[in-house]
Amino acid sequence: MYELLQKLIAFKYACKINHWSTTKYSSHLLFDRLTNDIDTWVDEIAETYFMASDNKNIFKPDLLNPKIITSNLTLFCEQIISHLEKLQNSKDTNEGLNSLLSGIEQGFLGKLALAKLI
Repeated sequence: MYELLQKLIAFKYACKINHWSTTKYSSHLLFDRLTNDIDTWVDEIAETYFMASDNKNIFKPDLLNPKIITSNLTLFCEQIISHLEKLQNSKDTNEGLNSLLSGIEQGFLGKLALAKLI
C-alpha cells in the first residue's frame, strides 16, 4: 500500500512537471485535469490503511520516490492501474479498502484516456 502512495504522489508530480513545461494551453489544462482527485485518494489511503492501523510512523520525507517518476503519463497510468488490480486481488485487503481501490482504479481509467490525448 505504501508503494501505491508513492506512485500516486509521483504521478501528480510528473503531471505538474509537464504542466509547467508545456507551451500549449490545452496541454497545460489537460495536465491539471490529470492531477484531479490525487490528493483525496492519497489522504483516504493514508487515513484508511495506515492511520487506522496506528502505523503513522511510516510517513517520512522520502515518501516521494523520484526514481519512479516518468514523463510517460500513459505508461504511468497503466502501471498504477496494474498495481491497483494486484492490491485488490490480495488477501491483505478488506472489502472497504477494495472499494476505495476500485474507485481509484476507475478514476485512473479516465486519466489513462486523458493521458493518451497528449
